[in-house]
Formats: sequence, C-alpha cells, structure tokens
Amino acid sequence: MTTLPLRAPLRAIDAFLDRTSMYRLLLYALLAMLGIATALAALGLLNFSPLALLLSAGFLVAMCWAANTLLAWVFRVSTNVESALITALILALMLDPAKTSDGWQFLGWAAILAMVSKFVIGWWGKHVFNPAAIAVVITALAVHETASWWVASAPMLPVTLLGGWLVVRKLRLEAMVGVFLLAALLATALACMLLNLSLVNELRTLLVESPLIFIGSIMLTEPMTTPPTQKLRLIYAALVGALIVPQAHLGSLYSTPELALVIGNIYAYVVSPKRRLALRLRKRARLAPDIMEFIFRPSEKLAFAPGQYMEFTLGHPATDERGNRRYFTLASSPTENQIRLGVRFYPQGSSFKRALARLDGRTDVLAGQLAGDFTLPEDATRKLAFIAGGIGVTPFRSMLKYLIDTGQRRDIIMLYANRAPQEIVYQDVLAEAQARLGARICYTLTDPAAVPRGWQGAQGRVDGRMIAALIPDYRERLFYLSGPPAMVRATEHALSRLGVPRSRIKLDSFSGLT
Repeated sequence: MTTLPLRAPLRAIDAFLDRTSMYRLLLYALLAMLGIATALAALGLLNFSPLALLLSAGFLVAMCWAANTLLAWVFRVSTNVESALITALILALMLDPAKTSDGWQFLGWAAILAMVSKFVIGWWGKHVFNPAAIAVVITALAVHETASWWVASAPMLPVTLLGGWLVVRKLRLEAMVGVFLLAALLATALACMLLNLSLVNELRTLLVESPLIFIGSIMLTEPMTTPPTQKLRLIYAALVGALIVPQAHLGSLYSTPELALVIGNIYAYVVSPKRRLALRLRKRARLAPDIMEFIFRPSEKLAFAPGQYMEFTLGHPATDERGNRRYFTLASSPTENQIRLGVRFYPQGSSFKRALARLDGRTDVLAGQLAGDFTLPEDATRKLAFIAGGIGVTPFRSMLKYLIDTGQRRDIIMLYANRAPQEIVYQDVLAEAQARLGARICYTLTDPAAVPRGWQGAQGRVDGRMIAALIPDYRERLFYLSGPPAMVRATEHALSRLGVPRSRIKLDSFSGLT
C-alpha cells in the first residue's frame, strides 16, 4: 500500500496522466530526454555538440514527417503526425548525431525505412515491427551502420527512468516491464556463470550503459506491436529481455537491442489477432445528455470475448494533437451482429470526438488491435462483483448481454455509480440481467443535489463502507472495476483496505491508452 507522504504527489501525477493521451505523454517524455541531452552535451558530458544533436533531431523529424505524409498519400490513408514525431525522436536518441555526409545519409535512410515499415511491412492492416527498431536492423544488415544507443548512458539515466516510469504507469504495464527486466537480469547472470564474467560489472553495464530501461519503458510498451493479453505480454517481455543481453547469440550472429525487439515483434504478431474491420454507421442514439451510442455494421463477423476493446481509426480534416485513433471497449456482445460503442462527449472535445459526432453512413471507421483481459472467468461458478462508473458500464453491458443470449446464469452483484439518474445507460440490458440471470444491480448517485425524491438506490461514491454493505460476501468475489481512472484507483484502494487481494481485482486497463 502506498505510504501517506507519497499519496498526494502520486494523485497529482495520476491526474496529469489521466488528462494526457498516451501518444502525447510519450512525445513529452522523448522531448524531455532530447532537451536534457542538449544541456548535457553543452556541459561536455556527452560525446557530441548540442548543435549537432539538434540539427540531427530536426533532420530526422523533417524526414519522418515528409515520408509519412507521402506514404499516407500513396496508400490513401490518414496521416498521424504524432506517431511520425515519436519515431523520429526515438531515432534521434538511438543514433549518433551526423558529422559527415555518410552520417546524414544514414539518418535519412533510417527515417525513410522506419516510415516505410509502418505502411508496407504489415499484413491484414496490422503493424509487425517497431518502426525505429526494424529501420536500424535493416541498415545494419544493408550498410553495416548500427545504432549507438547513446541515450543509454549514466548522465541520461535519471531522465530516462523518470520518463519511462510515467509511460509505464500511464499504460499500466508494470508487470510486463518487470518481467522484461527480470529476464534480462537472469540472462545476464546465466551468461556470467557460463563465461566466467564478473557479475557486478556485467549488471552495471546492463543497467547503466545499455538501453535496457529505454527499450523496456519506451519501445517494448508500444501498443501497436504488443500482444493482446496479459499472459502473451509476459511471454513477449521475457523473450525480448532474454535476448537483449549482449552475450546472447546464435553461432556467429550476436543479438543487439534492436534485433531482440524485432524478434519479439515477430512473436507478438504471430499470437495477435490480425483482423481489421471496416465499420459503417447504421444507427446513432443519445443514451444520456452527454453519452451517445453508435451502432456499426462490420465488414465481416468479429469474434471476440465480452469485455475486450479495439483501436478505432477515423480519418478527418484538421486533426488535433490527439490524433485520429482512439481505444474503446466494445459495448456489444459477440452474439450480436453489430458493433456497439458507448461514447461520452465533453464540451471542449477532441477533433476525433467531433468527427465521430458528425459521422454519417458514407464514411468508414477502421477497427483493429482487438485486445484485453477484462473478460469473464472460465469458471462459471466463480462469484463476481462488477463496479462501474459512468460510461465504464460498457464492458458490463457486453458481458451481461452475452450471458443473457447464451443462457448462462452467474452469481453477479453490480454497483453502478453515476452523478444523476439521467446519466444511467443500458438500463434495458441491466433489467433483463436481473430478471433472467438473477444478477443484482445496485445503483448509486454521487451528486446529492441530483438525487430525486423517492430514489430507491444508494447515495454517494463507491467506497469501502458501501462495498461492505451491498456486497457482504466481498471476500469471496472476483472484482471487475471500470470507469474514470480516478474512480477506478479509489475503488481499488478501498478494496485493498478491505483485505481483497490484488489477484482478485481486474481493471479495465485500456483507458491507459487514451
């Protein structure tokens, strides 16, 4: 449990992370690394000048932007400027600043190859490789130019640790990164034992002078090349971690950090769903004052587990800094022929949300990257507790509709929190789940001023006292939490204080990506 002195700073950090999209956070972290590196170079702590670094970084940004724009036009897809900038900055932190004409050519080819990999090296609309990693692998094989990984140095370690920690906390991938680090440490220890090397020296090199931290937090966690479920992610992390140590080799072919990541990308691609759907809007309905439901007709039937999420791409003009991609949990059940999304809108919403609100039946939305472990347990006798806040009810709508349609009765208690009665959505499915499945649905209103006369439900935010009162056998249940990040964290802490182990709490963690 977090100690009291750390709670306030962590709450402030989490509030910032909740307001910041994953791509924007990664961009901030990389820019901070580049800025600190420029200052360190000016102080003579890095082996190049600050001007050379800035010129090379600017050149990579320009090349990636130009190649990305041209390829998007050729393939007739929407550009994602933020993604191109991120790739350019990663390359700038991997490759030495150019000092000669050959150096500039190397940077140019690396930028072009990275962008080409996003559009060409992929099947069924899914990325295969991390763009920066595959670009450097190709240049190493073709022209024998390799990455120096200058970001992996003692002066850069503090900013790399901080930026990487923020990204990992945002994405909630602590377990995956932890397995990656552990695998690398164990592989290093094994190499030291077999080759009679100094364990202390090799571990220092691995932790301080290798790109272990940078790759684990910034590149390994890239959603587009990460497996879809927790178990597969841990295997992926262990594979890359074991291969990233410099002693790993096959015959005369020795591993490099970028090669280890590319091999891991191949594994992730093999075990991940490949399908990418074109969705055509069929119907739109207002469920609450600021919540709309979109019902799409997919280009083909989608097989998925209730509670999973997908990435949705909607090309639109004047795309803002948040880009043209979003992750949404599927509100529909696998038993339905449509794809349903429940979406909350805000007064100062993103360009994506504004384009979605204007969507007609002539424009396709692309859906891919099916993923998520927020699914029902295989054991049908397991007692379950669902806790939803606001639009976080969507995965539970999917689960309950699936159970209704398949005739599966499960022991379910659900707490559903909203500010006011008019914000409660999917009441038809919830009522049917009560009538046909015996599920117990408990509503609570968090705004005292919005509680109507005669209200029969609970009042107040979901806390430990409410959980203990409405779910008296909470020690026997598997908890599912979905809603605004702050609400999910507060409920998780409440359950922890009640003695519910972390292994019996599942979080709808896709929200870390948005």
